[in-house]
Amino acid sequence: MRLTAYWLIVSFFLIFTAACNDPLFLGSDLLKQDQVGLGYTDTATIYSTTIRQDTFLIYDPSVKILDAFLAGNFKDPYFGTTKASIYLQYRLGTTKLPDFTGAKFDSLILGIVYDTVRVYGDYKKETQLNVYRLSESMSSLVSYQSGKTFMVDPAPIGSKTFVPNPTAKISFTDYPGSVRDTVVSNQVRIRLDDALGNELMTSPDSIFKTNENFLKKFNGIKIEAATENAGMLAFRPLDLNSKITLYYSKNDTSYQFEFIVSSLSARTVSFEHNYSGSFVSPYINNANKSDSLVFLQGMQGTLVKVEMPHITSLNKKIVNKAELEFYLKPLDNDDPSYVPVQNILIAEKNSSGKYVSINDVLYAITSGSEAGLNKYFGGTVVEESVNGNKLFKYKMNISGHIQKMIQGKADNAIYLSVYRRPETANRVALYGTGSVLAPKVKITFTDDIL
Repeated sequence: MRLTAYWLIVSFFLIFTAACNDPLFLGSDLLKQDQVGLGYTDTATIYSTTIRQDTFLIYDPSVKILDAFLAGNFKDPYFGTTKASIYLQYRLGTTKLPDFTGAKFDSLILGIVYDTVRVYGDYKKETQLNVYRLSESMSSLVSYQSGKTFMVDPAPIGSKTFVPNPTAKISFTDYPGSVRDTVVSNQVRIRLDDALGNELMTSPDSIFKTNENFLKKFNGIKIEAATENAGMLAFRPLDLNSKITLYYSKNDTSYQFEFIVSSLSARTVSFEHNYSGSFVSPYINNANKSDSLVFLQGMQGTLVKVEMPHITSLNKKIVNKAELEFYLKPLDNDDPSYVPVQNILIAEKNSSGKYVSINDVLYAITSGSEAGLNKYFGGTVVEESVNGNKLFKYKMNISGHIQKMIQGKADNAIYLSVYRRPETANRVALYGTGSVLAPKVKITFTDDIL
């Protein structure tokens, strides 16, 4: 069947099921009585395992991938430790040359705005952030993967110990055009080394004439957490209030010169996961395909591999609707600040071995971005009551991909992943194949009479 015709059928069933009872929860005998040739199954064999995520694309010159950048040294009570470090390339904030003749250096301040949505866990504990000067250049013309690091000078050029409060706004004074201005912003402000500020002020004017000249002088910075904490911070370096500001004065008048992370700046995050000794560790890459638990984590964490080895037995069937379901497993004594993954995606491996979203995901996104994803694909947490017990599960529409698997046009393995994973520290435990709440794929189909 051609793809266009297939999506017409899918669209019909989306409309139909929105107005009627979901046929997936009706018995197959009733379905067969009502519509000749229409069948249902929820007994397809499923194996589920926890695997490690490969590196993935973080920065690409042609498209903005990240809004939020994670930073932390996060010790999770179940998932071990994760370090996330930010690397940023700064550019000139203006084309107007600064006039440092006869000027007095005041301070050099790094300000970086919080992302209040992507912070995660019990992060409101004393934290030390260190800032290092890059000794290796970044290139805005090169793509970077999640494991990429850059060399830095050994001594930090800035450090701050504080208790994070992302929603609290602070006020500080700026001097744009030598005019005093009070700025209110939810950000962290770190004083950088005076020696660096003086170095910049005494640099030749040519350094400030072009970004190319400036980048030869100053490669950028690395931001990392020195203290182990129970959560992960998130920042927005592209925000207008995120910048390095050089404050100086001349003849009792205050001035400033700014360096910014622009859309043309190279920028990336490097992740380092250590599962040694953790609760999750024995489950990762375990040969047992019938584990009772599987684990999904954002960042460069774990994926869930889902195999359907006998799905081709449904050959000569036209899939009307197929939903994959996984139940959440609450972890004992887990802190409520560890909110489970909010959106799950599904990927397959392409011929190059790279993870790529399945067509059902791509169709949903192109039909309305995140709203389309939630409406047509799912992957969000839904609640249900079974025998008076409240349960939570993820439901994902994989109708198109199941059809490909049945026809032998796709591998029998798919992979649960986290939506916007480089920006997301959330994780979740799911009931696996060997549990009483094993995953299921619920398929309604029509016999192919051609």
